[in-house]
Amino acid sequence: MVRHERVILLLIAVAVSLPAVMKTRQGAPCVPVTGLSVPPSPAGFVRVEGDVLHPGMYPLSANIMTDTVIKMAEPLHSLKKLPPATVMTQQIKNGDGVRVTVMPNGQVDVVVAPIPASERMIMGIPLNINMMSAADFDRLPGIGPVIAGRIVEYRQNNGGNMTLEGLHNVEGIGAKRYELIKKYF
Repeated sequence: MVRHERVILLLIAVAVSLPAVMKTRQGAPCVPVTGLSVPPSPAGFVRVEGDVLHPGMYPLSANIMTDTVIKMAEPLHSLKKLPPATVMTQQIKNGDGVRVTVMPNGQVDVVVAPIPASERMIMGIPLNINMMSAADFDRLPGIGPVIAGRIVEYRQNNGGNMTLEGLHNVEGIGAKRYELIKKYF
């Protein structure tokens, strides 16, 4: 046999046996390769409402200012007579609400205030125990109107400020009830 005939026979043998070898071999797990990274979780949420094209909840990134939030929601009218720079450059916090009102004369009114406790609970935004009303406390699981009133009364009797741990001192809040509501703060 000539040398080139041997090479051809060897190639045919490899070609015939290769599929059988490949079927028995387990492949390595396929890991998809991506050039995209996972975006970081938002630092919280801000609600924008009023004279804007897109009212709603927006993810909050670090160090975002009032003017940036308003631009994201796209004002319905051009903002000609803006409020003082201190309002427009106010740093927005998790759970803030921004209301934009454009008056007929072009004057812009911007109000920044915390959103209600009920909305904060839905969005998973921590509650501020010192800014809640009895009605807000009443919305917490296991807290009815009587205990809600006691919490507000305790807070008022202690200078208007209390810590989460101060709830232990309110009549009707035991260890179980405390554990049930502390996740909201």
